[in-house]
Amino acid sequence: MAGYFQGWDQDFDPNAVTRAWAKGDLPFLTWESRPLKAANDQVVDPDYELGKIIDGEFDAYLTKYAQDIKTTGLPLAIRLDHEMNGNWYPWDEGVNNNTPGQYREMWRHVHDVFEREGANDLVAWVWAPTRVEGVPTKNRTLEYTASLYPGDDYVDWVGMTGYLRSNAETPQTGDFDGTFGKTLGYLRAITDKPIVLAEIGAAELGTTKAAQKPRWIDSLFDTLADPTNDDIVGFAWFNLTATTVASGSYLTNDWRIVSRQDSITAFREGIARRDTGFDLRTLP
Repeated sequence: MAGYFQGWDQDFDPNAVTRAWAKGDLPFLTWESRPLKAANDQVVDPDYELGKIIDGEFDAYLTKYAQDIKTTGLPLAIRLDHEMNGNWYPWDEGVNNNTPGQYREMWRHVHDVFEREGANDLVAWVWAPTRVEGVPTKNRTLEYTASLYPGDDYVDWVGMTGYLRSNAETPQTGDFDGTFGKTLGYLRAITDKPIVLAEIGAAELGTTKAAQKPRWIDSLFDTLADPTNDDIVGFAWFNLTATTVASGSYLTNDWRIVSRQDSITAFREGIARRDTGFDLRTLP
């Protein structure tokens, strides 16, 4: 897969799709119902309230977007308004004048516009909450997560965001299960759709003698090789350094595969494995 982001202030980019397929990659679009360059901590944006999408104020934009996908004629995956179980994006319920039930209704509305235009034959719709331990306490239940699910008729893959990060509020065990386990359990309780780890990465944590990132990468590939996880069809590594807001403070993490030599070595060894069931391209 080749991941990229677009906001709702942008038209469909056929070049991104054709370039990905030219390399043999599935284009994996994270499509955010806000301007692309909106700040990470900008929660309120009245122009993009869920109710306005539901009421059809963006139908002309959505219709053209779907038509352009159909004209291009190549498949892509769309992760629409991800991490909807949090409270940091303007499409999350409980913020930006959004009310319970509107996220699911918004999703179905967008899907219906694409269906009307005949574009859904080319789109794998990816519903992807974030790691449940990292959301507000009231949002951490299976019941709340399930309330956001649009239904099997409107979703092709389910997924999640999961990072090994330094955050005292959401401690982790430093392995696959500590990052992904609880949320994967929720996904499997909600549906039997295929799973994609839609946005993952690891920060450089630990001591010089006990670096956590290489061990976490080893655990990732060990767990993907386990037949009990055959429903996981792929993953997308967020290969960037990024600054986010945690508990009112800025936090910068180096998610890059090449952040340290021992980390890139672990990743090279992982993608060279042939017991994961994935078609993985080796790094140079």
